[in-house]
Amino acid sequence: MGSIWVKIAGAVVVLVLVIVILGRLGGDEPASQPAQKDKTFYDMADRDKQFGEEPKAVQEPKVETAQQPVAQEPAPTEPPAQQPAQAEQQPAAQVPGVVLPSSITAPTTLYFKPLDETEQVSAEQTLPWAVASRSIGRLPMMQYGPMVKACRDILQRWPESWYAFRAKQMLEEVAERHAQYNITQQELDISRFLKPRRGTEPREVKPVR
Repeated sequence: MGSIWVKIAGAVVVLVLVIVILGRLGGDEPASQPAQKDKTFYDMADRDKQFGEEPKAVQEPKVETAQQPVAQEPAPTEPPAQQPAQAEQQPAAQVPGVVLPSSITAPTTLYFKPLDETEQVSAEQTLPWAVASRSIGRLPMMQYGPMVKACRDILQRWPESWYAFRAKQMLEEVAERHAQYNITQQELDISRFLKPRRGTEPREVKPVR
């Protein structure tokens, strides 16, 4: 009988040692993982700088049309085949026919009209002010009114430019939480930028991180 109790006691001791060792190993894992820090005002201000970045120009391949006049006749069947691919990249908005800036979830080619020298100078002054006002609007006792006003100024003066696209991006994020500015989905619509138009240039836009 004595040997049985010795074996049982030995098994208990071994079990306790295993539990202690596993407990120590398991307790080390949470300590090795750094705690995720909350984003500060400066972190969000750095994120806002993305709205001031100029989209990169895109070089689209030119299609020769003079050498193959016969092959172009069935070409009208090709654009309908390409349109569904574009529709998949742009999720449907709440309002029919409206495409929101947030539907850009991957690098996408959009089409904008370039500005002349005078317009370019004015736009380069207005957009940074809108971005800075967006960051300031997060501070206590501050509001997004100056940012909304600057963005609407951009939309009115340069509606076909990439500056207008950036303005729509900023307005959309504010519209989700601040209904007092009466930002409509029609103001946010970027559907005009999805297809080439006369005088436009292709540029690659990326989602805001």
